[in-house]
Amino acid sequence: MRKFMKLFRVLLFTQALLACLAPMTAGASEVNLNEIENYARKQSFSKKRFNSKTFSNKGLATTKNSFKSIKAPINATEAGSFSETTTMSGSVAFVVGGISNHDRENYTDTSEAMISHYSYNVGVNTSFNGEDNLFVGIETGNAGTGSTVLLDSTNIVTNADQLSVSSIYYSFPLVGWDFAVGPLLAQDDLVATTTSKYSDAFYLSGNGAGNNIWTLPGLKGTGIAIARIYDNGLNMGANLISINGNSAGIFTEQSTDMGTLMVGYDAENFGGGIIYTKYDTIWGHDNRTAQYYLDYYGVSKLQLTTWQYGGYWTLKDKLTTNFGVEFIDADIGVTAPNFTFSTLSMDYEVNENNKISGAWKSMNFLNTDGTIDYLGEAFEFYYTHNVNDAVSLKAGIYLVDSDYEKGNGTSIKNGGTGDDWLLYNETAYAFETIFRF
Repeated sequence: MRKFMKLFRVLLFTQALLACLAPMTAGASEVNLNEIENYARKQSFSKKRFNSKTFSNKGLATTKNSFKSIKAPINATEAGSFSETTTMSGSVAFVVGGISNHDRENYTDTSEAMISHYSYNVGVNTSFNGEDNLFVGIETGNAGTGSTVLLDSTNIVTNADQLSVSSIYYSFPLVGWDFAVGPLLAQDDLVATTTSKYSDAFYLSGNGAGNNIWTLPGLKGTGIAIARIYDNGLNMGANLISINGNSAGIFTEQSTDMGTLMVGYDAENFGGGIIYTKYDTIWGHDNRTAQYYLDYYGVSKLQLTTWQYGGYWTLKDKLTTNFGVEFIDADIGVTAPNFTFSTLSMDYEVNENNKISGAWKSMNFLNTDGTIDYLGEAFEFYYTHNVNDAVSLKAGIYLVDSDYEKGNGTSIKNGGTGDDWLLYNETAYAFETIFRF
């Protein structure tokens, strides 16, 4: 199963999909994951999440997740300045933390020393007619793939300490729908359906295991997305993304493609929805063919179909409870049942400047022989304090309670034959300061 997990990690995210377990739980497999760095997406600044209040005047004016609708006149600009319809915003995060690993004799990659890194994001929005929007996201950071404490704000970029474009797309309304199209569109840049309102801003999300990790992992490429929210609370959306459309063609036999459909409903204090995502078959990478990876990990094929069912309930505008379960159907060439990831999460707003958050996640995974293993549970608890509108502080703890003793310990190294995937028991501590501008 560790083979199979690593196969996913090479393939699908991180946020290639399997990085959802590797950074989060520090898996035992020793396959080199540096090659998937180009696919990593650590909660890019470009993410826009829609809900039933997004299009209200108040929502457009205040929520950071709203789709930008700039209704300013188009005026001439002076050299060296932005036009009146161009806005820029961003954030800088400083992170200090460390991990206490309870299986040090088997897992030597984690040091118990404190580490520190930074993350920097900039988003530029430009409107040309007051209804459309051109978005460009830029990011950098110095948390490499070997870092052990990766939070929601962490950016993992190919060239550490160098600016890179994280997202670029153009959006516009048409016949009651919102459209987004671009050469670097993220799968979760335009989302109409809310399956969870969990803040999801600490360790789980930072390591690719937050909300909708299988259905909306945030892979990006050439794509198009549509979304619509009706006045009665009904919402729906869809997207098509060609991950390597800039080199292998767009939606061709050689390209790596994925499609998502979603539908949901949002009332005043509750809501939820269903998200469906289908992934193309395994693709080649790093000058190696897809067949190379199939042979290396011992599967005859790999195609994913995923479903997310989730909902939320807010009690007296203070406590929001969320529950979600994802079903993953992996076609690996042998008969195999679906496996699941389940999440229960809560946010409690003590007052407008203080919030307490927590989440529980239960994880299962598929072995290469078609059997399912229970990996264990992960917990996170964190506290957020808003010093003012521009500065916030965050501190928390993350724990893993794994079923390590149930595995046979067979390691996978350089094409080994073991199929176990194990979670190691560990505890992570982190403190973060975020500056917004």
